[in-house]
Amino acid sequence: MSARALALGQLVLAAILWSVSGILVKGLELSPVAIASGRGLLAGITMSFLLPGGFRPARLNRVQIFSGFCLALLSICYVAALKLTSAANAIVLQYTAPLWVALLAPVILGERTSPRDWLFIGLIFGGVVLFFLDSLSSGGSLGNALALISGFFFGLQALVLRSRDNYLPASGLILGNYLTFLLGLWAWPGSWPNLSGWLFLLLLGVFQMGLPYYLYALAAPKVTSLELVLVTMLEPVLNPVWVFLAYGEEPGPMALFGGILVIGSVALWSFLKKPPSSLT
Repeated sequence: MSARALALGQLVLAAILWSVSGILVKGLELSPVAIASGRGLLAGITMSFLLPGGFRPARLNRVQIFSGFCLALLSICYVAALKLTSAANAIVLQYTAPLWVALLAPVILGERTSPRDWLFIGLIFGGVVLFFLDSLSSGGSLGNALALISGFFFGLQALVLRSRDNYLPASGLILGNYLTFLLGLWAWPGSWPNLSGWLFLLLLGVFQMGLPYYLYALAAPKVTSLELVLVTMLEPVLNPVWVFLAYGEEPGPMALFGGILVIGSVALWSFLKKPPSSLT
């Protein structure tokens, strides 16, 4: 098997593991902040164990620390969104990250946003509006807003990961998981899980967060940035499928159309956009 084929297989497995977040989070009788906190601790330990040489906090620079805070806020907002709105809404709105990348890249990285980019931003924004219209009768607006905020931090983190000063991105991601744990400690009193809850947390931290991020880091240097984006888009497709099969949760008709619009726009945008040579 070639290195590229192995890397693509690693990306597929990472996307599948990421996609079970909805089914695990919705099965936990804990506050969203406590769930994110416990998942962060276990994911941080897992990645520290898998990272060659281990995790060395003393070697972190300010860019990696900022990356860690982005991941922590992303994780807490996303888990809360999964509890407050449908899995389909939460994961698709998180994948509005390219919109924030296009808006912030000219300021942070000096990269120009083309007219075609703005066209796709408009399509993605239209899809987002449909999610909020659909949630007016179901009370999911707060969850949708948190999912959109998680998409902002997802996009911001993507920009930080591409910074030249971020010489060891995995360290920032590990720090982010530990920060998620620390920021959520206040939610633990009175929220201790039962035996099945601990099992769900273990699955979330080790197999849904820690291991797929490690696989993602292994695969990234061996594939193009286009492949990196498109293969991992299995996650927003599979996530609501697992939740529907487990809990019968269905998105509303406008949210379903909005999801198709957002995912389709991101996929087509990624396919048409020529990746910078430094990322291929």
